[in-house]
Amino acid sequence: MATRRTRRSITTFVALTLISIILIAFSGQASSGIVGAVKSVGSAVVSPVVSVVDAVTRPIGNLFAGAINYGAVSSENGRLRATIGRLEQQRTSTAFQVQQLKELTALQDVPFLGSLKTVTAATTSIDVSNFAATMTVNKGTTDGVAVGMPVVGGGGLVGQVIDTKGHSSTVRLVTDGASHVGGVFGRTSTYGVVNGAASGRPLSVDFVAPHSKIRVGQTVYTNGLNGAEYPAGIPVGTVRSASTPVNSIQMAIDLTPAADLDHLAFVDIVIWVPAR
Repeated sequence: MATRRTRRSITTFVALTLISIILIAFSGQASSGIVGAVKSVGSAVVSPVVSVVDAVTRPIGNLFAGAINYGAVSSENGRLRATIGRLEQQRTSTAFQVQQLKELTALQDVPFLGSLKTVTAATTSIDVSNFAATMTVNKGTTDGVAVGMPVVGGGGLVGQVIDTKGHSSTVRLVTDGASHVGGVFGRTSTYGVVNGAASGRPLSVDFVAPHSKIRVGQTVYTNGLNGAEYPAGIPVGTVRSASTPVNSIQMAIDLTPAADLDHLAFVDIVIWVPAR
C-alpha cells in the first residue's frame, strides 16, 4: 500500500511539472481553443500548490528577516533603557537638591530664635532604633559647638548636642527616649515636660493637671524657665490628642514634633548653653 501511494505521489508530481512546462511554452501565444483550456486547467491545478508553497516559505523568510534585524532592535532598546535610567537619576537628584535648598532656605530666617547666633551643619548620619534616636553633624568644637546646645530645623526643635569633637557632633533627637524638654502650651501658663518615646511614635507630655484647657492643634514651646535646658520660645510640637483618663492625676497628651524629622539634611546649632 505504501508503494502504491508513493508511486501515485510521484505520478502526480510529474504531471504537475509537465503542465507547468506546457504553460510556459505557450505563454507567448494567444490563449484560445485547446491551449487556452489547457492553461486554465493547469492554472487551476497549480495555483493551490503555489499557494501552499508560499504559505510555508513566507514565515521562514520572515524568521530570517527578524533574525537579521534582532541585533539592531536589541541595541536600540538598550540605548533607550540607558537614556530612561539617566533621566530617572536626574529627576531623583533634582528632587533631592530642591529639598536641600528648601531646608537651607528655611534656616535662613528662623523667627523663634530672635538674636541667638547659630551654626548651620550638615547631617552625616542618623541612627534610629526602637528607643534611641540620634544623628551626627559635621560641625564640632572648632566651630564653637558645645555639649548641651539646642539644635533646630525650620519648624522647631530637633534635639540637643550630647557629644562633640573637633569637626563633628552627636545630637539626641527629641524623639529619643532619653529626651525631656520643659514646655509651655502657647501663651498660657500651663507647663509640662515633653518626652520622647521612640521613632515613629508621638511625643508625650507629663505633669499637666487633669482637665486643663488644652486643645488639639495648640503649639508647645520651650519654656525657658531658670535652669531650663533650652532657651524660651522654640516650638517643640503640636497637640494631636488631649484627654484626662478616669482617676488619673494628669492629662494624657500626645504631640506631633514641630520640626520635620524626616528631612534633616541641614540643621542649625544654637550657640547657647544652659546655665549651670
